[in-house]
Amino acid sequence: MTGRGIVGTKLLQCRPGDILEVMRSLNLTGLTFSCLLLACPLPGTAQSTSGAIPVSEISADLGACSATIGVTGADSKPLYAAKVNTRIRYGVLGVKRLDLEAFTGADGQLKITNLPETLKKPMYIYISKDSKQEMVEFRPDLRCHATFNVQLK
Repeated sequence: MTGRGIVGTKLLQCRPGDILEVMRSLNLTGLTFSCLLLACPLPGTAQSTSGAIPVSEISADLGACSATIGVTGADSKPLYAAKVNTRIRYGVLGVKRLDLEAFTGADGQLKITNLPETLKKPMYIYISKDSKQEMVEFRPDLRCHATFNVQLK
């Protein structure tokens, strides 16, 4: 035996910087692989447990009332991307105005949330798709959480 190692074997000489470089590359590879597993789920796995489609929603940020609008076509099937718009007049003498515009989701539904509890005049909600148009009147003093089913013909 010699002072450096066992006879017949070759002694590997590594510098401390080489060992750290190998450890860093292994750590970076493991971290990258872990991130990919978390970010890319396996095919066939569900993102959520519920099969429900979330309702399209827009907020007025003026109160606690809401209006849910369901839009169907002449064949009574939900209409996707039907345009819903309204103008809310609020404040002293209805001087302040807020225009809202949104589109229905795949289920033909749109929910307008946080509408004011009191209005000086009724609020009209206009629903349109292609050349068809309908209008509904929302009165929060009568029904704060109203649901409207509109059929565009």
